[in-house]
Amino acid sequence: MYDTTKLFISQEQAGSNLVDCLPYLTNLSETYKQQSGQTYVTGNAGNLRVCVSGYGISIAGSLPKFYAGTNLHTLNRGDCKRAFEMMADTLHLPVQKANVSRLDFGLNLITQYKPELYYPYLGQSSYYNRLTQPKSISYQNKLRSKKFYNKVAECKSTGVAIPEVYQDKHLLRYEVCYMQRLPKQFNQAIITPNTLTDESFYMGMYDRWYKEYSVIEKKGLLNMDTRKINTPDDYLKQLLGLAIQEKGLEAILHHVEVLREQNTFKHAAYYSNLKKALKQLSNSSTYSETPELLQELNKKVARAKQSYR
Repeated sequence: MYDTTKLFISQEQAGSNLVDCLPYLTNLSETYKQQSGQTYVTGNAGNLRVCVSGYGISIAGSLPKFYAGTNLHTLNRGDCKRAFEMMADTLHLPVQKANVSRLDFGLNLITQYKPELYYPYLGQSSYYNRLTQPKSISYQNKLRSKKFYNKVAECKSTGVAIPEVYQDKHLLRYEVCYMQRLPKQFNQAIITPNTLTDESFYMGMYDRWYKEYSVIEKKGLLNMDTRKINTPDDYLKQLLGLAIQEKGLEAILHHVEVLREQNTFKHAAYYSNLKKALKQLSNSSTYSETPELLQELNKKVARAKQSYR
């Protein structure tokens, strides 16, 4: 489930000359930053981007891509532990002592339909800004982001080969990205690779991943109850009820209060009578139905939580 990670090993943690790792890197380049007075040497170790300075060493990249060559396959907890050990052997660094400063936790869900068809049913999420793109939606705040995107489309756009097991499949990627202040977010003094592969912490990540999904507002389908439509007036009442539910009852009632402040009606009782009628229309005219696609997505996210790989 872990994907992109960003680690930092301080000079003290490295325990030796920081430049000792440079012979194991490719595509080396050097940059001097006058503001800090530091020289930064960057290079690659597979898909990992490694930056060395007098402060320490930062390592960033996708853990499954480094270990398995692709993040289309999910690493279990044991695989993650071996991936960090492989990283330590490759760079000749004490990676297990590193501070984790960014962490992505996600899974590819095989869906019946293309991922874009599921996005309209995922509404707002408190304390996040919802952003839409043609192939994705995301929720962002200063500490975290939640993303839903078409994994197959992403692979095709970046030239990544689709394994045979996923040929002609729809893959919806759902991931939660912890971008800064991880110790505070996880209520830990320090987050290291050993922390990430601890069983209780790893299981807790599944719970967090699921909770972040569950707090997203889910949009059902509003339908008319045709059994109660016998006249054009019945139809118009249900149509008004749909409009109230779509806009939100609180917003409509607020507008009535605005009318009250503007002294729109001649009689004061009109405002309370109107609000009462609007509430009745909202409660009785229509019913909500969970769409088939949303039912499918809810079940697959819940099933993934239960697996605890």
